[in-house]
Amino acid sequence: MFGKLLKNDLKAQWFSVSAIYFCALIAVVVFEIGANVLKSEKHIVLCGGGVFLALLIASFTTLFTVAIMFNNTMFGRAGYLTLTLPVKTGSLLASKTVSGLIWIFTVYALLIGSLVLWFHQIKTLLGDQMADTIDSLLNIFGVPTVRTITIGVIIACILFAAIILLLVQCMHLSLTLSQIKPISSFGKFGTIVLFFVLIGVLLSLSGTVSDLLPINIIISETSILFTSSSETSDATMNFRLTGALFNIVASIVLHFPMVFLINKKINLK
Repeated sequence: MFGKLLKNDLKAQWFSVSAIYFCALIAVVVFEIGANVLKSEKHIVLCGGGVFLALLIASFTTLFTVAIMFNNTMFGRAGYLTLTLPVKTGSLLASKTVSGLIWIFTVYALLIGSLVLWFHQIKTLLGDQMADTIDSLLNIFGVPTVRTITIGVIIACILFAAIILLLVQCMHLSLTLSQIKPISSFGKFGTIVLFFVLIGVLLSLSGTVSDLLPINIIISETSILFTSSSETSDATMNFRLTGALFNIVASIVLHFPMVFLINKKINLK
C-alpha cells in the first residue's frame, strides 16, 4: 500500500516541481552553451559557477514547494479527501514525507555534483603549478590546503542533508500544529514562528549532544580520520558526525507526534 501511495504522490507532485526542474534545466543549458561558445577557461569557470547558482536556487525553491504541497494536500482543499483514504495515517504521512524528500534530494545531489565540477574547473584554470603555490602559501599561514578545503566542503554538503531532513520534518510539524487551536488563530505568522522555534531548539540540542558524545571526522591533506578527539590543527577541517546522526533520529521521532495530532486533534471542515 505504501508503494502505491508513494507512486501516486510522486505523480501528483510532479506537476508542481516540474516547473522548477525545467527552469533549472534551461539555466544549466544556457550556461553550458555559453561555456562551449566562449571556450576560454575563465568563462568556463564563470559558467560553472552559474550552473551551481541555478541549482542552489532550485534547491531552496523545491524545499518551499514541498512544504506548500504538504499543506495543500493534508490541510487544504484536498485535505478532506486525503485524510479519508482507507490507509493508516502513518503510511499516508510517510508517503508525503518521502516523496517530498525525493524531489529535494534529487536537485540537491545535482547541486553537489555541480559543486565538484566547478572546483575541478577552478583547479584546471589555476594549473598544477599555481595550485601548488597557493597550497604553499596556505601552509605558511596554517590554513587547510585547497584539496583539504574541497573535500571538506563536499563532506559538509553531504552532512547538511541531515539538516535538510530535519528542516522538512520541522516544516511539516509546524504546519500540523498550526491547524490546532489556539495556534491556528495566528495563521501563517504562527506557523513561521513555530518552525523557527522547533528548528532552533533541535539544532541547539544537536550541538549539545555533539559536545557530550563527540564523533568527529577530521580531514587533512593526506588522510580522513574518524575519532572521538576534538583536538585539531589549523591545517585540518573537523566535522561532528554526532550532530548529523541526532538530526536523522530527531527527524524520525517527529513523525510520531504528527501522526498523533492528525489522528486525534485535527478536524478538517
